[in-house]
Amino acid sequence: MTVVTPRVARSRKAVLVLLRTATGLVLAAAALGAVYGLPGLVDAVVRLAGDVPALWEELTADRP
Repeated sequence: MTVVTPRVARSRKAVLVLLRTATGLVLAAAALGAVYGLPGLVDAVVRLAGDVPALWEELTADRP
């Protein structure tokens, strides 16, 4: 049977707090990246959607 001393218990708690803090920071950074990146992504999709007919005509054009 393993004996957990108070020092080990405090160390485990400290590590868990650090892991939770790091996880929270990573999730917050991902959320901010999504929020700030979304307008650019939407703009790129809209531009691509506008170019699709011209690209299709170019791809399907009969070449002599």
